[in-house]
Amino acid sequence: MDSYPLSNEQVEQYRRDGFIQLNDIVSGDDLKRLRHAVARAVEEESKAAAEPNRSKTPYEQIFIQKVNLWRRHETVKEFVLSRRFGEVAAKLMGGRARLWHDQALFKEPREGAKTPWHQDAVYWPHRQRQDQVSIWIALKDATIENGCMSFVPGTHALGPLERVDLANPRNIFDDAAEFKGVKPVICELKAGSCTFHNGLTFHYAGPNRSDEMREAFAILYMPDRTEYDGKKHIVTDPLKLKEGDKLDGEMFPLVS
Repeated sequence: MDSYPLSNEQVEQYRRDGFIQLNDIVSGDDLKRLRHAVARAVEEESKAAAEPNRSKTPYEQIFIQKVNLWRRHETVKEFVLSRRFGEVAAKLMGGRARLWHDQALFKEPREGAKTPWHQDAVYWPHRQRQDQVSIWIALKDATIENGCMSFVPGTHALGPLERVDLANPRNIFDDAAEFKGVKPVICELKAGSCTFHNGLTFHYAGPNRSDEMREAFAILYMPDRTEYDGKKHIVTDPLKLKEGDKLDGEMFPLVS
């Protein structure tokens, strides 16, 4: 895929607001291939992990989440390592971008619950948390009805706050009184369009009230030379890292 055109005004908008909507980041046959590859991977891995008669946890009721599909599915890998996406992330963060991880985020029809207001980067074992960037790609149209994303502009400037337990959430605005009256920006997306957001920007996704799966795929980026802070995380736990180690190498490749 060719480079995606990004203006200086769009970069300035992102840095001011902490997010930006970009249309047609992937389209045509590329979109069909990406959507098919992610949906098939989610289906295969969900079947493999299924346990009969087990009730879903509150977290699982929010969405079906599959992490680091790029490590197990070749077509997904092609897109996750794409310079088209990575170069946009790098321009927005203002430096070279490394992959942190990917994740499929599927909300089940009529059952997918809301994703509470939260910041992302506070869940990650990174010493530096100011400039992480995530792309959230709509594989099918994302609407208010099926749980599109919403953001509160400027909240990334608050820095890291106490993490929100998504299964039993507190009101994050209790820590940000100055933003209680700010109207969120709802980002409905056509399939193949996306948002990029800073890892500290407040964001939310509503429940899926539609009759179809809400299909989204996110790729999470971190600045080059990000250091491990020693906390537990599903991505880093198997790697036997020491606090202060750089998050680099084959698990965290440069994508810009």
